[in-house]
Amino acid sequence: MTEETTNAPEQPQPQAAEEPTPPADDQAAEVAEAQEEAPEDKLPKNKVTVEDAGTLRKKITIDVARERIDAKFNEMFGELGRSAQVPGFRIGRAPRRLIEKRFGKEVGDDVRNALVGDALGSALKDEGLNALGEPDIKLDEITLPDEGEMTFSFEVEVAPEFELPDYKGIEVKRSTIEITDEHVEQGIRNMLAPAGKLKPVDAPAAEGDVIEADVKITGEGIEQAASNVELRVAPGQIEGIPIEDLPKAVKGKKAGQSCSLKTKVPAGHPNEQWRDKDVEISIEVKDVKRLELPELTDQFAASAGHGSADELRALARRSMEARLETEKQQAMRAQISKFLLDKAQFDLPEGLSARHTQRVLNRRYTDLLLRGVAREEIDRNLQQLESAAAEEAAGDLKLSFILAKVAEAEGLEIDEGEVNARVAQIGRQQNRRPERVRTELANEGRLEQLAASMLEEKAIEKVLESAKVVDVGEADEEKPAGKAKPTKARTASKPKATKKGGTSKKGKSGGKKSGGDGEKDG
Repeated sequence: MTEETTNAPEQPQPQAAEEPTPPADDQAAEVAEAQEEAPEDKLPKNKVTVEDAGTLRKKITIDVARERIDAKFNEMFGELGRSAQVPGFRIGRAPRRLIEKRFGKEVGDDVRNALVGDALGSALKDEGLNALGEPDIKLDEITLPDEGEMTFSFEVEVAPEFELPDYKGIEVKRSTIEITDEHVEQGIRNMLAPAGKLKPVDAPAAEGDVIEADVKITGEGIEQAASNVELRVAPGQIEGIPIEDLPKAVKGKKAGQSCSLKTKVPAGHPNEQWRDKDVEISIEVKDVKRLELPELTDQFAASAGHGSADELRALARRSMEARLETEKQQAMRAQISKFLLDKAQFDLPEGLSARHTQRVLNRRYTDLLLRGVAREEIDRNLQQLESAAAEEAAGDLKLSFILAKVAEAEGLEIDEGEVNARVAQIGRQQNRRPERVRTELANEGRLEQLAASMLEEKAIEKVLESAKVVDVGEADEEKPAGKAKPTKARTASKPKATKKGGTSKKGKSGGKKSGGDGEKDG
């Protein structure tokens, strides 16, 4: 259905008399006086027609009345008459007819552009349209008529309208897993590993060991052998063939023992003659090597920049506890994101979705190339890749709209100080001056994206503040989040004693869910 409405006028401009032309000073005075005296409703209002042009896309047609066109001409010629240089006349003394003749084309373009800009902004505001991005409008194709109305149309995508779900008091599960001494010891071993040395052992191969072996690959038209190949007892690859079951096949084998496994060569293998063929890989273990770690001593700790072994151990515990807490908070925010996405159903603008999907697809394509996947292999699976990218992009966009509405409902804002603090944080992480980081973000158009992302973080944190947090063990963590049951949940802001006598802290959101572009690509 087509609906016609009218826009409130912009600042009115009176129509000046054409002939006889008064002196420029008198003319300027008349225009200024008329501007002060003319009430805003003296000029006819724009006529606006809004039509559907697709999913969340509107076609807007605007008719600008002749009186408004003439008023804008009077305004611009009046301003020009006070400053234009015309041969034979002092500045501000040239007759209007000469100014029109000399500058008519340029003023006409300026009048058209100004009228379009004023009408466009007023139409979107008065029609209550929340436009996304810039309107699809071509100024050069709009004609300013010598007589009658100026009519032009443009299309614009608009934000979806939807009802927010009841996000107050939703149930959010929080893991009760804690860092144990065993975790810390494993962390210490990881820290010591770079200084360790591989040494032969007279023992069966175990996870993480390295074996030296003779390897033979056979299949249809394939026969290749290699001696003294070093293989880590972990998922890996042999001659470019991924072997996920390598630990299962090799574990428990000692020097002098053999094993074999069957697999299929991937379609993207560098050797075209091998692609998509079934092969058998025979492995004859010749030696087993195990990483021998140095002892954690005060001397080793000092060489690593720490005062003592105890300090290094304490640092490892704190680091692991901080990482675990971050993972817990991320898991809680992910539950909130999933709840909001499941409960709020609405369509997305087609153009915006297509653009964001393409950005996600490009990112995934590049990631696969960097991981060594052949371009031909990626292209063969492009349809599945596009489908996955579309799903991810839709989730990103929907969550952004929902969190923006939560922020609006809660009166949340991001001020300049908060943006500067985040820019400074980025600068510290990248070891760069904050001013340089800010300038770079601004030049790339990503400063506003950063602020929007921060507002989304704040919105998730606001939802988390009122959430009912339920502490769960590993076995219960897979159950979905939902509305809380009062008998089992407690408000996140109220501390609860842990088994160790401490307190559990309220969850805080530090960021959006995984997959933002930053694009929303920023």
